[in-house]
Amino acid sequence: MGIYERMSHLDEATVVRYERVIKRYGVKEDTKWADIKKEVEKVRNPNTRRSEIGALTTILGTKEGRPKPPKPQPKVYDLPTKEDITKFADSPYGAYIFAMAFAGLRVGEAVALQPQDVKAVGGKFFIDVMYSKQYTRRIKEPKSGTGRVLIPEWLYDYLRGADYPDVLPNSLYKWMKRRGLTPHQLRHYYATFLVRKTANPELVRRQLRHSNITTTLSIYAQVETEDESALLDAL
Repeated sequence: MGIYERMSHLDEATVVRYERVIKRYGVKEDTKWADIKKEVEKVRNPNTRRSEIGALTTILGTKEGRPKPPKPQPKVYDLPTKEDITKFADSPYGAYIFAMAFAGLRVGEAVALQPQDVKAVGGKFFIDVMYSKQYTRRIKEPKSGTGRVLIPEWLYDYLRGADYPDVLPNSLYKWMKRRGLTPHQLRHYYATFLVRKTANPELVRRQLRHSNITTTLSIYAQVETEDESALLDAL
């Protein structure tokens, strides 16, 4: 089986990313792990190295001889304040920004959102996260699978009355970045807020729709200076 046959199950965005890895390491049909292992091990950023080992495993079609993938390292972001986020309430993409910041949706999930996905049943308010939009406009299942996210009533009211303009995730990313925000910051903001406000990590995991709690706590929930101060005060 050739390289592109092994990548045939991947979506277009992932294929483009894997093609960059193929070019970076000069991978050919007869390339083995032994040919590129030393170059892979030179990658300093552990998250980048882990990602490229995963890509090359698919590209080469084997784990035999590959370097050991490093453990994922948490990314640290300058988290916005609530005021930094709510000032976008009347912006064209306010619904998407609020869905990311106050419901933890990823950017592709947010731009695939429609008013009918925002629901109220039996006094509970929630978003049914059903789809994710790719930069190619392809609609696929969300990264963490479909799921339900509980939201407060005020967010339900806002999202039900908001506009949902057609925009691609990469276009929204650029629009936000020019204004000092990124989708990554907003999901980390949400995760960190939940960890601070609840003593139930399992509830946080469900809201973020992770398959395991390690991802929730080790990657998404940041420790801020005020968290350290609160710890010292408690002690």
